[in-house]
Amino acid sequence: MRLLTQPRVLARALVAALLTTLACYPRLAMWPERPYDLPFTILMMLWCVLVFWAFVFAWHQEYSGRPVFNFKFEPNLWVVATLAGVAWALFLHVCMDPQLRRTTPGDYPTDWYSWVAITLFSLALEPLFLCFAPFAFFIRLSRRQTTALALVVLFWVFILYLKLDWYKVPPPFSLVVELMIIRVLGAFLSVYFYLRGGVLLVWWMVLLSQLRHVIALIQGG
Repeated sequence: MRLLTQPRVLARALVAALLTTLACYPRLAMWPERPYDLPFTILMMLWCVLVFWAFVFAWHQEYSGRPVFNFKFEPNLWVVATLAGVAWALFLHVCMDPQLRRTTPGDYPTDWYSWVAITLFSLALEPLFLCFAPFAFFIRLSRRQTTALALVVLFWVFILYLKLDWYKVPPPFSLVVELMIIRVLGAFLSVYFYLRGGVLLVWWMVLLSQLRHVIALIQGG
């Protein structure tokens, strides 16, 4: 807890939280079934991501020995990550999106504005919530990268369970299995590239994944 309350950590977390909340705003404003008023939702978002970023800045480098922002450019690593991101995006576009569009149409953009909103939200919040903050929290508890990785994978599976439980109509079993495999593989890849290249490399892969929606928008005119 001493690391978590350092002024340097809190200042960096506050700046990152403000930028994250700003990036999430368009998506929050589009949320049709928002349970609270927009100002309260934004304040709640700001507080949550402030805590998440505090975890990251306080514990990630301290216990993993890796920087959060790795500005040392490694061409081979970025090439591998780019190829993996493109392959991932193509797989989702061809194999998963046709099924998921019927199950969760709200997760897919219908125009260019919604694509920008969803992409910003995906870049700003999803890696932080699913990878950066959980890994920092788990490595703080376990002090071991392998244990933290395993716990992050379990966390992704747990989030998938909560999402499936929220559906009014359960998806087909085959789709659940595919989603489970994707979640496990996605968690491993996210943590691997996060440790090797920091948050910038993970954001790049998320952006590549979101670019697949451009194909459908162009085809739709």
